[in-house]
Amino acid sequence: MDKKRLIIYPLLFLATLAISTQGFTNIGFDGLLVPLIFTFIYFTTIFLIATAIKNNSIVDIGWGMGFVIGSWLTLFVTGDPTLLSYIIVGFITVWGTRLSLRLLKRNWGKPEDFRYAQWRKEWGEKVVLIAFFRVFMVQGIINFIVGSASYSIIRFNTFQFEGAGQFIIYAGLLVALTGLFFEVVGDEQLRQHINKKSGKLLQSGLWSVTRHPNYFGEILIWIGLYVSGLPMMFNGDISPIYYGLLVISPVIMSAVLIKISTPLLEKNMEKYDAWEDYKQRVPMIFPWGKKG
Repeated sequence: MDKKRLIIYPLLFLATLAISTQGFTNIGFDGLLVPLIFTFIYFTTIFLIATAIKNNSIVDIGWGMGFVIGSWLTLFVTGDPTLLSYIIVGFITVWGTRLSLRLLKRNWGKPEDFRYAQWRKEWGEKVVLIAFFRVFMVQGIINFIVGSASYSIIRFNTFQFEGAGQFIIYAGLLVALTGLFFEVVGDEQLRQHINKKSGKLLQSGLWSVTRHPNYFGEILIWIGLYVSGLPMMFNGDISPIYYGLLVISPVIMSAVLIKISTPLLEKNMEKYDAWEDYKQRVPMIFPWGKKG
């Protein structure tokens, strides 16, 4: 492991700890320490299993359930949860459980995903140590940071669905539901296409609107959940500065999907004859985005 990463990883951990303790002002379990501690334990457990079976790509299967259990743990330590708390937990439970079960079904009995297999070759004898930090701990940090805004809503909101603030909540939840629609329907259309074994590129349905409707949907989900918590800043439930900084939740999820996941996937899609034409006709992520 190079010296640069020896500096970056502790800084990432401190930043994550700062988020969980509201800028080190809430060190006890009144903040988000419970989901943070769980997240690291959870991804360490997945790492141990992955090392034993030599398949680091199982971390993808566990991704969604990380949010599910994190949100439930947050709910359990919340003294007086509101209806919105239960709505957020329920939404994340449906989304995360579906995602993990879908990936489990799709990948069961199959070899390690091509991305992780390539990294295994590149890292050689140091694959276990490097994978622990660069795959499992980094994903654990990202998992918690992305979930932190939703955990804060579950933990701190006092909403009664009245006044002007309720319409912001409705708008946020509508955006999140729209995102769930794109992700679920996009995945199902892809599943049906794969089962046909045509060997052709999927270009119909939601895949004619965006090259990655499932990724677009996931971005909308985290934006919507964040927006639904905005009234907390006006109600005095949470520091406006703190919740303002938690915009990193949808931002980092969007950045990972757009800058990391999508390029890796599209590199693998170049094998299709229709790929170049498809890329020129359909935007990468956002339906209103730039084509090509």
